[in-house]
Amino acid sequence: MTLEKVKELMQTRMDYFEQHLSDETITAQLKAYTANLGTVPDDIAEAAFYAALGNCRYPKQFLADWQEAVRDIQLDALPSPERMWENALDTARSMQEVWETACIGYTDGEGTHHGGGKAKIQAMFDRQPEAVRNYYGTPATQIKALTQSSRSELARNRYRGFVTAMDKAPVKALQAPPLPQLTQGIQPAAQISDSSKSA
Repeated sequence: MTLEKVKELMQTRMDYFEQHLSDETITAQLKAYTANLGTVPDDIAEAAFYAALGNCRYPKQFLADWQEAVRDIQLDALPSPERMWENALDTARSMQEVWETACIGYTDGEGTHHGGGKAKIQAMFDRQPEAVRNYYGTPATQIKALTQSSRSELARNRYRGFVTAMDKAPVKALQAPPLPQLTQGIQPAAQISDSSKSA
């Protein structure tokens, strides 16, 4: 959030609560708001501000209410914990299929395994949100937990624990990692120029 937006919203909050604060108090609040909400985009911060303003009963609790409103808005843009569970199940099944087909490979005379699936499995695991990766720790753990459990075990224990962990995870950890950027190719030697410009 930009400093200008923080100042604008702080003034709105003071007007709303009919507060007349000292310069020292305003500076302290400005620092607190910037430290806690500085990375939030202006549009999300402003929408969350008005949501928090409508729910806040105590001005001293406003920052906590504002942060909670920001989290709610950010979570609305992400898959629900239930959808994340389905994605984790699908990923585990896909990793299991790769393991069964591509990881068998063979071992040479020096004991080196030659199966191409391990890198594919790791890449599939790494494409999941950080919170999911942290929850399972390794691809093998995720495969074992989600493909080798009975349906009742999945529904009774595994699902509940997963959803609880996702509910407690920070918003940033719930976002899928960005896709790898394509490397830019070599620029062409000849460039097409504007014909109206003289050489």
